[in-house]
Amino acid sequence: MKKVEVFFDYNCPFCLKGHDQLKALTKEKPDLEITWHPCEISEYKNNFTGTHTDISLQGLYFVLDNGVDVWQYHQRVYDMIFKDRTYTQDVDSFVKAFDGFLDTAALAEALKSGKYTDKLKESNQFAFTVTGVHVVPTYRTDGGYLQDRQEFYGMGTSDTSYNGTK
Repeated sequence: MKKVEVFFDYNCPFCLKGHDQLKALTKEKPDLEITWHPCEISEYKNNFTGTHTDISLQGLYFVLDNGVDVWQYHQRVYDMIFKDRTYTQDVDSFVKAFDGFLDTAALAEALKSGKYTDKLKESNQFAFTVTGVHVVPTYRTDGGYLQDRQEFYGMGTSDTSYNGTK
């Protein structure tokens, strides 16, 4: 395994568990190349209404475009959601959490202008329509088949079969 694609949503507690496991795995395999595919499971469940475009997921594109430490960004967002219980859909409140870590004025401008909205919508489409993701986190190694968190980390299979209802 040299390349891993990660399909995730910051608002998913299972993605937080998978994040922690992936971070540990990168210590064992430091040459692992990771491609991040942020996707909104709420959009999948609501049949792509396009009404929800999570700013924390859009912020990841800003981080990737600006060479900011992606692992620190992930941790701060997960902490905001699951530890601090911060509302992450207000741009001004959201960017305050990154003071001293990144250019908050530039992040706020990018989020308020919708610079990454289309990228997130494309990522949703890629995940849910093109690749067939139906749970998060989902992983794909070296362009192979999709695996949920339990399969990927060797914990056995889980019942994540898609039953035709959203």
